[in-house]
Amino acid sequence: MKIASLKKAFITASILAVAGNTGIALAHSGGAIIDSTGNNPRATDLAVVTCFDDGGGAPHHLTAQVKDMSAPVSGLLLSLHLFKGNQMTSITDTVSGDQFYSPTISLNRGAGVYYMSVTKTKAGRRSFDIIWHCMTSGNQHTGTDIQVLQFQ
Repeated sequence: MKIASLKKAFITASILAVAGNTGIALAHSGGAIIDSTGNNPRATDLAVVTCFDDGGGAPHHLTAQVKDMSAPVSGLLLSLHLFKGNQMTSITDTVSGDQFYSPTISLNRGAGVYYMSVTKTKAGRRSFDIIWHCMTSGNQHTGTDIQVLQFQ
């Protein structure tokens, strides 16, 4: 009985040690289709991301990246925009339909409501995925909520 208890304690300690060394990944991602009819060159999707302290620390910035998940179409590119207050940043996935995420963008505006928008360069139905995270100044994940405002 004593050996079984020691074995169980060792396994539990090993699992906790591995979890402590690898950290816990908190994923915030989601996808949508922009311009489902394929005929709106100005289609825009819009969401609100709220960054808050969930016990992980005070929010410092929002990071995000976008991936075009549709078949390649020449000249049809997706862009991701983050804005809060009087600050804005954006990134374009420069290869249509390559299945890779754009580089990560970051907007350093602390806690509160950020707007996240996806636009495209011309008419055409596009499927996309976004990854977003609210982060502390030490790049630790903190409270992150999203609400979709508009799908076009």
